[in-house]
Amino acid sequence: MKHLTALATVLALFFIMPLQAWGYDYQLYKNHENFAIVVFPKKYIDKELDDYIASISFTAVESGKAVMRRGTKNENETLMMPLEVQKKHSIEKFIVIQVLGKYEMLVGIYDPEWGLTLPSTPYGMEPLKKNIPKTLNIFRGSSPQRQTRMQSHSLAFRENLS
Repeated sequence: MKHLTALATVLALFFIMPLQAWGYDYQLYKNHENFAIVVFPKKYIDKELDDYIASISFTAVESGKAVMRRGTKNENETLMMPLEVQKKHSIEKFIVIQVLGKYEMLVGIYDPEWGLTLPSTPYGMEPLKKNIPKTLNIFRGSSPQRQTRMQSHSLAFRENLS
């Protein structure tokens, strides 16, 4: 009976423990337009991904423990930066990248108007490089400050999700 009680306690702690306690760290990158890219787990960010993000004028601004959050319409849920960090950096729109492995990433979009959009299809680096600029241009809306260079045949992550 003692073993059963101990097992039940361990299982309860495992399921009650918030995901941030599991040790997933995020890396937050931000540009001058207050758009952001959140990547987790931080330990899986390779040089190619880090260099690409820097090449499109994003700078690493903060990292820490990722927390589970939902979209503005209480839809979808994923790990990302804490809400306090988002507010601290005045970020309204951002891209969330979950690194699954060297050649696979899940990419989501957070926009107050759309909520949190999460695809189920993993992307590699080349589709990521084609779609992030288009997504940033969609974030800018009808009066973009500066369009990001992109290839005309590329599709934004948002368009891929509709």
